[in-house]
Amino acid sequence: MSEYRIEGFIGEDGATAAALAAFLSQHEGQPVRVLVNSPGGDAFEGAAMLAELERHGQATTVAAGIAASAASLVLMGGRDIAVHRDAMVMIHDPSGMTFGTATAHRSTAETLDKLSATYARSYARASGQPVARVRAWMAAETWLDADEAVALNFADKIEGGEPVAYARFDPQMFRHPPAAAVARMMAETEGAST
Repeated sequence: MSEYRIEGFIGEDGATAAALAAFLSQHEGQPVRVLVNSPGGDAFEGAAMLAELERHGQATTVAAGIAASAASLVLMGGRDIAVHRDAMVMIHDPSGMTFGTATAHRSTAETLDKLSATYARSYARASGQPVARVRAWMAAETWLDADEAVALNFADKIEGGEPVAYARFDPQMFRHPPAAAVARMMAETEGAST
């Protein structure tokens, strides 16, 4: 089975809808595996990647390391969703930055509200959870280990195998990153630099 890796920030390098679509078009009508190891990135790009996976319809997505923020939305595009036993999945409200007038800030806030509602519907569609419950989890920034992801229907199964290094990220980009995940990523980073 052909495999595609989404690593790093969504919207950069091969972690784009265009790159994913090119891979999927080469395997039209065939089952594929898409490994996701990303702290997130561009919210709109994540939504576009979800759409590409759903359109293909035969992808198994796998959280391999970390699937956070926009990357967790990409994960939901799989016909089948797996989580490596050492991986983490995180959902939260999309965020953005605005410079300018009060009108510009209000416009950005309205867009983020719409984007959060759209994300919540996508997570609810994939997991079968009520939209209101998903919205509450998003607002709280919810981190799921493999067991929790399966128990809450954000994944269908847990995969074993060798541990996968977490994609590197700045823990300050999240409100509540799990201490164990941050410690593991920092240890992996230090081990790679020695």
